[in-house]
Amino acid sequence: MATNTPQGKITFGNRVPNSGPLTSPEAIVQVAKESETFGFDSVWVHDHLTWTAEIHRTHISSGSDEALEAHKNPDFFEAMTTLAYLAGILRSARLGMACLVVPCRNPIYAAKQVASLDVLSGGRLDLGVGIGSPATIHSREYEILGVNRRVRGKICDDYIRAMKAVWTMNPSTYEGQFINFTDAEIFPKPAQKPHPPLWVGGWTEAAMKRTALLGDGWLPAWLTAEDIGARYQQVKTTATQAGRDGEAIQLGIEVYVSIDKKSATAKKNAIGTFQASRGTYEREMTLEFLDNVSLIGSPSEINRKIEAYRKSGVSHFETKFIYPSIERLTEMMELFSREVLPNFSA
Repeated sequence: MATNTPQGKITFGNRVPNSGPLTSPEAIVQVAKESETFGFDSVWVHDHLTWTAEIHRTHISSGSDEALEAHKNPDFFEAMTTLAYLAGILRSARLGMACLVVPCRNPIYAAKQVASLDVLSGGRLDLGVGIGSPATIHSREYEILGVNRRVRGKICDDYIRAMKAVWTMNPSTYEGQFINFTDAEIFPKPAQKPHPPLWVGGWTEAAMKRTALLGDGWLPAWLTAEDIGARYQQVKTTATQAGRDGEAIQLGIEVYVSIDKKSATAKKNAIGTFQASRGTYEREMTLEFLDNVSLIGSPSEINRKIEAYRKSGVSHFETKFIYPSIERLTEMMELFSREVLPNFSA
C-alpha cells in the first residue's frame, strides 16, 4: 500500500503462510499468486528469527488449530528472503512485512536489504517495523541474539533512524545511542522516496508514539472500530505537535478473517484457533472480544465491520485467514474477493 492511497480507497493485504502448520515453499507461492489473482492489493509475511514448538501451537498467524500436527517442526521462513522470492513471481501486488523485529537486526545491513528489495520489486515494498510481540517471549529471540530485551523500544527507535540515514543520505552518517557510523557509502537507495512506507506495528502507547514520530502508517491489531478511531486521532495530534504532518499518517489494522455464506459456520471455523491462542496477545482476551476485533461472519457482516473501521479512518487491512487447508483458504479468498473487495475499491 503506497502512502498516496486515494481518499476513501481501502486496500487489502493477505498474509501468506511463511510460518504456521501449513507453511511450505509451495503453499507460500500458491497463496501469493492467488492473492494477486483474486484482487488483493498486497501480500504480507511476518518476521521472527527463532520460533518454538509451543509458539507454533499457540500463536497461529496462518492456518488454523485444525491443521496442527504435533510432530511437525515449527518452520518459519525468513521474512526478507521470502519477500525477495515473491518479488520475482508477482507482477502487480505489493509486498509487505508485519513486522520486522527491528532490534534483532543490524540496522545497516537491514537497510541495505530493504533498499535492494525495494529496487528489485520495482518499488512495491511496505515495511512494518516493531519490537515483536511479548507473546513470543519464550522463543528467547532477544536472548539468543544477545540483544537487551529491556531496552528494545529504545533500540528500535534508534535503529529506525539509522536506517533512514542509510536510505536518504550519501554518504550516510548517524550517531545514536546504540549504533554509530560515519561516511558509509551504501547503494542502491530505495526506489520509493524517501524510502518504503514504514508501518509501525503494535497497539500500545509506545507504538502509537513511535508511529507519530517515525512512521508513515500505524498497523495495530486487537482494536475495535470505536477504539481505533480515538487512538488514531491521538497519533496524528502527537505527530503534529512534533512538527510532522499528522494527517499524512495512514491507519491500517491486522485482522483475523473467517468468511462463509453462513455466519454460524464462519464463527464455528474460527473458534478453535481463538481458543488455542487467545492467551498469547499481551492480554487475556475473551472469545467475544476476539470476534469483535476480527472479520468473522457472512459477507454482509464483514462488509459492515469494514465500513465501521473505514469510518474510523482505517485505509488498509492486513488479513489473516483462518483455514484448515490451503484448499479451504482458496475458497474463502474467492468468496472475499467476490463479495467484499468490490465494495471498497473506490
